[in-house]
Amino acid sequence: HTSDWHLGRSFHQVGLLDAQSAYVDHLVELVHSESVDVVLVAGDVYDRAQPSPDTVALLSDALERLVDTGVQVVISSGNHDSATRLGFASGILERAGVHVRSTLGDIGRPVLVGDVAIYPIPYLEPSVVADALGATERTHAGVLRAAMTRVRADLDARSVARSVVMAHTFVTGGAGSDSERDITQGGVSAVPPEGFTGL
Repeated sequence: HTSDWHLGRSFHQVGLLDAQSAYVDHLVELVHSESVDVVLVAGDVYDRAQPSPDTVALLSDALERLVDTGVQVVISSGNHDSATRLGFASGILERAGVHVRSTLGDIGRPVLVGDVAIYPIPYLEPSVVADALGATERTHAGVLRAAMTRVRADLDARSVARSVVMAHTFVTGGAGSDSERDITQGGVSAVPPEGFTGL
């Protein structure tokens, strides 16, 4: 399980693409050496909504190399990604084993890997998606609850041994890092862990 690759990010005006390329090398080697079945990327694949061509090329190379190991890759969009751009050609990519979930219509549509149903939830901006999801509150917790209603409805209709939900959200009780840029005020984006229970 990974997230927040932020491909194309700079640190003090120094591009990190070479370091990120080295991370991709490490990830591919780890997937190969440990015989990993699936790699999850829970949002913020890119650092910005309009990534540079070199950044897009790095993601393309990473996905090609991962798929060559035989692994399935599951990606959801984050708040730094353009959901539309990241989701481009997702139907074709899915045939190759790269499952991109970036739209509201994708919520509750699992990726099945063996006897596990994986439910990727893309980043949900409350002011944009609350009405479409039928959320009773225009908050991060409210839209997550509405999304989880879709997940539970799909899961109830399946017979799978296990389920996994992946979401690009800050769950209360988690620890942030110094590398994160705070784009919210006062914890408004926090989601209680109880929103994921009952699966």
